[in-house]
Amino acid sequence: MIKACLFDLDGTLLDTLESIRYYLNRVLEKYGYQPVTTAEAKIFVGNGAKNLVRRALQKGNFDFFSERGKLLFDKIHKEYVEDYDASPFYLTAPYPGISELLKALYSRGIKLAVISNKPDMTVKQLIEMNFENLFEVVYGAREGVPLKPDPAAPIEICKLLGVSPSEVAYVGDTGTDMLTGRAFAARLNIGVSWGFRDAEELFENGADDVVSTATEIVALIDNIKA
Repeated sequence: MIKACLFDLDGTLLDTLESIRYYLNRVLEKYGYQPVTTAEAKIFVGNGAKNLVRRALQKGNFDFFSERGKLLFDKIHKEYVEDYDASPFYLTAPYPGISELLKALYSRGIKLAVISNKPDMTVKQLIEMNFENLFEVVYGAREGVPLKPDPAAPIEICKLLGVSPSEVAYVGDTGTDMLTGRAFAARLNIGVSWGFRDAEELFENGADDVVSTATEIVALIDNIKA
């Protein structure tokens, strides 16, 4: 029986892609680097802001190893994070059916949580702005806690919710998410096709199932009886 459901944020609950791309391109263009396309942004996101910026700069033969390059990378990363965190709601909205999905799970007594590689403060702001008080635990990237797919944060959330991983469904949109679900031994590892990656990547990295609508998630969880 599923007693809790853990969700990724970007590409799963919220469509943040154009927001991320807007702030990233603004700082890239400021320093003379090529902007990223929507298709590229889908591939670059998912492993934290530093990896996002690094992947974007790799397009232009950026020198990551010189002292100047290291300082410039840190500056671009810092400015991107500061700009994005100052107004993360711009060009951001829940995916269709997500609010209804969360209410349906909540009404069944299923505990809800969010685990994201986005900075913790930003994750909390986005959840508070877009959803009612449905989530018991909301965690983003925190100092000293490894990012997904490391299982440390999801395991911590399970303890806070008072459930074992065998009672948890994990929902995400990338290979990193599916690896996360496998890493903490979630009972049900659900990939969503409306996010930043395709079904092939999700299945290759351990998805039990891939859904195309939010209502399918309720059905999958309801089918786990023991």
